[in-house]
Amino acid sequence: MRGRVLMSDEAQGASRRPRMDNVIYANFGAKTQVTSTEPEKGEQTGRIRQKRFSPTGNRVVQLTLKNADSGRIRRGEDYYRNDNVTGVQVLEGRISCKVAGSQNEPFDVLMTFPYRGSEKLRAAYATIAETPNGMKLVREGRLTSAMLDHLIGDPDESIYFDCTCPDRTLVCKHAVATAYVVAEKMTANPSMVLDMRGQGMAGLEALINTFHTRGEEEPETNESFWEGHTLPDLPNPKVAAAIDDSDINYLHRALRLVSYTSLEQLRAVSDIEDMYEILTSTHPSQRIDDDDADEE
Repeated sequence: MRGRVLMSDEAQGASRRPRMDNVIYANFGAKTQVTSTEPEKGEQTGRIRQKRFSPTGNRVVQLTLKNADSGRIRRGEDYYRNDNVTGVQVLEGRISCKVAGSQNEPFDVLMTFPYRGSEKLRAAYATIAETPNGMKLVREGRLTSAMLDHLIGDPDESIYFDCTCPDRTLVCKHAVATAYVVAEKMTANPSMVLDMRGQGMAGLEALINTFHTRGEEEPETNESFWEGHTLPDLPNPKVAAAIDDSDINYLHRALRLVSYTSLEQLRAVSDIEDMYEILTSTHPSQRIDDDDADEE
């Protein structure tokens, strides 16, 4: 059997397969149809759905994901977990940020909340004023459904996004990542939703006081007198040292306006510091602390 090379059945079968451009084309079995098991549009995916945001943050995510498909939600969650969202800036009715994507320069994302005119905003603040412990709920980020409907948007509304990426869909992956970051920041800082509506926490407290004052001026009827109202919780202010916890430069700047010379300014600041030390050292709570320290 000189010059002959014996070939196995497998090798002979392989040699009979059609060849084209050094590529062997073979049928590896019947094709099977794969059914998609991905969640439907708007359904949250991944571990983010188990993350606990405040009611405000949850409403932001809800109004965003309702217009996103599962693939973009999944990729947006990855961007959120990888800290791709930076430069969050709160505007009136909008929030802008930058999202690092596949290109060298980050994409700009503009998040626009449902429009609220002055009348609707006053209705929102009236709702807070009429709710027992309403300001406490706002400060703690535990807004009621009615408050969320006014300040964020009701479930039938949507949050709109404008992204500089090539994806022209309503909610791209960069928008999903932005929504999660905004939800996280609103959970950590409840006053952010008020800043977004152009009010702020201090301004809202002053406005709520006017609502209460106006209600007190209204004459009470016999029915309202006997039924009564739910009283809010008493305030519990934090005790802090005024001068120690403040920037002394602001005091110098204020006294500079009423002082003729720098020497008078320094003397005035020194006198204020001395008076502060005397008042705090003779305060009853301070004496109790000193007595406890002496006993130890």
